Amino acid sequence: MKLHHIKRPVRFLELYEYKNWKIKFYGIRQGAEKPDAQYLQIAKNIADEILPQPSVTNERYGVAFITVHQADMFNQIIVDWWERTNELRHHVFKAEANSPEKFENITASGEAFCVWELRVIAFERQAWIDKVLLSNNENNFEEYLNEQLNEDC
Repeated sequence: MKLHHIKRPVRFLELYEYKNWKIKFYGIRQGAEKPDAQYLQIAKNIADEILPQPSVTNERYGVAFITVHQADMFNQIIVDWWERTNELRHHVFKAEANSPEKFENITASGEAFCVWELRVIAFERQAWIDKVLLSNNENNFEEYLNEQLNEDC
């Protein structure tokens, strides 16, 4: 069986500050430059429900990234945040093509992410290591937040 890959744009959309969280938003879109604005708002609503409070504790840093992926078969919103130095909390929400705005939490299903979404996670992992874990700078969270992915992959 011959499998193939078609590149999609992965774009940094915005840095969003909410309830002491600093959240990097990324967009992936099949057949276009970025997801429709309504999906960014849905992702913000999901973030309000899923991100723990308080945002900053001894083990949590108030730093997250969210990926909004709009595609033909289904849409996904992935919410990730850093805790305990090197641990990533990961939640996945999916909306089927017949109801593209009705997102359900599928984290427990084991279905996680595709190759495009994995690129965001890989980039964020490396940015976290380089700008936070290996940095001697006390403003390392700001340096991390300024590392942003924009590429076709």
